[in-house]
Amino acid sequence: MDFKQTIAFVNLANTLDYQYAAKKSGITVDELVRTIKALEEELNVKLIRPEGGVVELTEIGAKLLPLITEIAQKHAKLLSVVTDYRKKEAEEAIKVTVVPGFANYQAAPVVKKLAQQHKMNIVEDVDPMAQLQQGESELAFISYAGKLPDDFEVLSVGTDDLVAYIPARNPLSEQKELTLTDLKTEKFLTLNHQNPFAVFVQQVCAAAGFDPYSVFEGEKGRTLVNMVALGDGDNLVDGTINK
Repeated sequence: MDFKQTIAFVNLANTLDYQYAAKKSGITVDELVRTIKALEEELNVKLIRPEGGVVELTEIGAKLLPLITEIAQKHAKLLSVVTDYRKKEAEEAIKVTVVPGFANYQAAPVVKKLAQQHKMNIVEDVDPMAQLQQGESELAFISYAGKLPDDFEVLSVGTDDLVAYIPARNPLSEQKELTLTDLKTEKFLTLNHQNPFAVFVQQVCAAAGFDPYSVFEGEKGRTLVNMVALGDGDNLVDGTINK
């Protein structure tokens, strides 16, 4: 006998109305009917007796109602205690904001293990640094570091290569590795020029002797990757290479 069955029976027994009981239980009428039937089969007794369109409790149904009501109340209390505990645990946990696609980074397993050991709540965000600066998180896992306030500390946990997402029809997609100069004449899809990572890409390209020719600026890296898959241009990001 589970919570769904007990609450469904109590609601139906107290309302004697399938529509109203289903609404109170947060399920459809069909689900309510199946739930009551499953409970009856488990107890091997008939709890509800429809009489000419009127819903009535059977004799055993009426006798069991106080007991099942008590069970439903205890179930509800149990769920409330668990919900409060999880809420408190989440509030006490250290919030760690990570970049989208964090699972692809080599450091991800280590960070996740630390999170399990030290009550950390890992949340993805397109701009972890903004979350950190706004006080929304205590730690931020970022793929690069621009200029930071003096009271911020940066700890390096590893390095990753820049990756170019290139349409399969582009001959460069056949190469296993690329240099930045290989992309000198290519058209780019880039993040908004005000995005810190877009600034970083501009800087590394400039250091390689060229300015990337951007034909489109987007807000999300995943959108740019999807556009590249459709053959719209090249996208320079960090992560896993796709062809």
